Amino acid sequence: MSDFLAARRIVVCVGPGGVGKTTTAAALAARAARAGRRTLVTTIDPAPRLADALGVSLTATPTPVPVAVAAALDLAPGMLHVARLDTEQAFAALVDEQVADAEMRRRIFDNPIYRQITTTLTGSQEYAATLALYDIVRKNEFDLVVLDTPPTANALDFLEAPKRLAEAISSPAIQWFARPPEGGGRFSLRSLRSGSALVLKRLGKFVGSQFLEDIAAFLTDFQTVLGGFLERAQSVSDRLRRPDVAFLLVLAPEAPAVDEALYFERRLREAGIVLTAFVVNRVHARPGLSDADELAAHLRARGELDDLSDADIESVAVPLARTAVDLLQLCDGEDREVERLRGASPTTTLLRVPLLDEDVATLATLGRVGAFLTL
Repeated sequence: MSDFLAARRIVVCVGPGGVGKTTTAAALAARAARAGRRTLVTTIDPAPRLADALGVSLTATPTPVPVAVAAALDLAPGMLHVARLDTEQAFAALVDEQVADAEMRRRIFDNPIYRQITTTLTGSQEYAATLALYDIVRKNEFDLVVLDTPPTANALDFLEAPKRLAEAISSPAIQWFARPPEGGGRFSLRSLRSGSALVLKRLGKFVGSQFLEDIAAFLTDFQTVLGGFLERAQSVSDRLRRPDVAFLLVLAPEAPAVDEALYFERRLREAGIVLTAFVVNRVHARPGLSDADELAAHLRARGELDDLSDADIESVAVPLARTAVDLLQLCDGEDREVERLRGASPTTTLLRVPLLDEDVATLATLGRVGAFLTL
């Protein structure tokens, strides 16, 4: 694992919700920091799971974990940093970079369409997060960046958002809508020829003429940003396909999770990205004994139970055996799903992390998880 982490600049952890993906990201980052790599672990998931996992608060500015947290994880101070990728800030930085005219920047930022695109449009937050990730790596302040993504369906948006938004903004329909009106000047419904005006005025009855004015004004101004927008989308896409980027898919050893993992692995391959490893989390340990008589004999051999009668021992051994049989069946099912995963993608590394005897609610337990992440 040390060699694996040393060869990477970015590690992206993906997977469905509730399987320990954020814990895996934090544990990997701690391992890298412990090995002497200056590491940032960050998230585009608005839920506060990463902050909870590390016991810290997250801001858009990469911040070293507190000294007490570093000590608990056996890290040198200043080696592990945390951040939440700020999508609004990432969009604003791109506009600032591309638009030299302060008045035009003000119009873009004040336009309600811009605010909608940067906050609610499907894929916009994922795209902006990739912008922020790209800028972080480009600044070269960290040896490794570990990214915790939202659940799998949104992670697909994260991968495809740059292309989708670039195609949307450069589409012929948008270009027609954003074209300057005849005679120059800014867009106005009143300045359109009768045919175009009739169509848009009818549309305006449903969405409001001010909305049409806002979207056209925004798109007209945004033409200045479009070149940089498309270029950055391609740069982000290329960056995620470099050999120093690894994708780890975290999942539970259950049939629906394996189905989703195989779907995501196929989508990655179609996108030209190789999945580095499956991390099968919370795998149950097989019981040592499942026969009632053997369990009873084992209990009788324990000195602290000498005061119990045979009937008392039997009353404990029988339900224990039934529970052990149920657990064996569960383990057999998990093994079948893991083998199905391995058979469907035999070249992908597969890691198993056992179900621990306690929740990952402390930094010490987080360190235990990291110990099992071994290639």
